[in-house]
Amino acid sequence: MGEGVGNDAAIMPYISSASIACGYHAGDETTMRQTMILAAASGVAIGAHVSFADRDNFGRTEMHLPASEVYRMVVQQLTLAGGIAADLQLQLRHVKPHGALYNQSAKDPVMAQAIAAAITEVDAQ
Repeated sequence: MGEGVGNDAAIMPYISSASIACGYHAGDETTMRQTMILAAASGVAIGAHVSFADRDNFGRTEMHLPASEVYRMVVQQLTLAGGIAADLQLQLRHVKPHGALYNQSAKDPVMAQAIAAAITEVDAQ
């Protein structure tokens, strides 16, 4: 959700949770805020849809980054999404990596650990 497709309002009544794009593959702060408001009004739990910084290919290009960079980019996206959620008195309920980040982390335990460590760090704040 929040990826600019334009059908978020039509989908909300049929879902219980929404993974909201955090700006790297799609979306921006305004879109995240609007999507979170829409989800809250529909009783839909919100989560962060983190990804590689790959707008040109919608987050679907594999990137071979060091674990420290994966950690940093996930922290950055979660901090932004979490801040918007907190401003709206909402809470992120889950994290779902998007596209190539998801596919690579499913095969690469070092990348998966970097994502998990970033989530743990931000969640502890």
